[in-house]
Amino acid sequence: MNAVEHLSRHLPPEAVRRLAALRAGRFERAAASLIGPPATDARHVLDNEQALARVIERWSDDLCGLLNALSRDELGWLARVVRLEANHLRSWELRLALWNEGARFERGEVEVSSVLQPRPVVLGGHLVVQAPPRGVFPPSEAWPRALPAPVLPAPPSDEPDSLDELLAAADRAIGVRLGRRGHDKGAWGLRAQALLGVVESPNHIGVSREPDWRGDVEIKTVPIAREPSGSGLWRVVEDPAIAMVDEAAVTRMRSAPARAKLQRTLWLARTDVGDGDATIVSWYLLEWDAEIARLTRRYLHERPKGPRGTDARGHYLNKRFFADAGLLATLNGWRS
Repeated sequence: MNAVEHLSRHLPPEAVRRLAALRAGRFERAAASLIGPPATDARHVLDNEQALARVIERWSDDLCGLLNALSRDELGWLARVVRLEANHLRSWELRLALWNEGARFERGEVEVSSVLQPRPVVLGGHLVVQAPPRGVFPPSEAWPRALPAPVLPAPPSDEPDSLDELLAAADRAIGVRLGRRGHDKGAWGLRAQALLGVVESPNHIGVSREPDWRGDVEIKTVPIAREPSGSGLWRVVEDPAIAMVDEAAVTRMRSAPARAKLQRTLWLARTDVGDGDATIVSWYLLEWDAEIARLTRRYLHERPKGPRGTDARGHYLNKRFFADAGLLATLNGWRS
């Protein structure tokens, strides 16, 4: 019996039936077979034992997902049943306490490494597991990273000749204030790219189909902000756009332009600094491999892109990608 089954069996029947009736989200780790049926059907069709089996199957290897799905009252009930002090604790505190209980149940008296049992952080009131970094990033004297002090822009006079020169330019961009964005949502991205000495080269429809630096490295900004709980942790606050949808492509290959841009990506983590201004906090160079391919298939999605009234669509990466791909760990630190 793992922690999910251990805790699920302590939930009251009405909580189990509610969980069993939840439709799986498109970015969840749940099996495809659990995405239906509609919630109202599941409530009436499943008995208590069937509902419990469904809950255990759905969250079998995702204790954080199970705890994130519980309401404050359900968390409090569960905490009391397993004899945890639940009075006056907020939802996120209960989730973390119950995760500790589940982790203790699984490991018993044996000490295990954080690789086998990675400890989650709390972002937006929910438990998030930060995967360790998979790419290159600048060092930090403390974790989470501090907001960098303002520095003057120092872009190279010519486009960088090597990847090392490109990353050196990214180092110099940390702390540069980007100025007011205005109405153009892409303005900060273009200014950040210019700080690296890379000039945009659009195609005939105004959108480049190749990665920005010599067709080899795509440069993207990703918006981050401090966790409002006061922990100082950074979180990604918006799904970044990757590429426009190519309507002329065969349907099953429509994400090919987006995948091409993610083969080697230099992510520039950008945060607001007040008065409409923003700055670069850090950077992260991520190379394509089998795991990034899996995460891209899971988190890449389409949605409308462009001014209201247009029918253009773009490919976006869901925020969860950056926890699983290691970027959050380069901002907040991690345990090896």
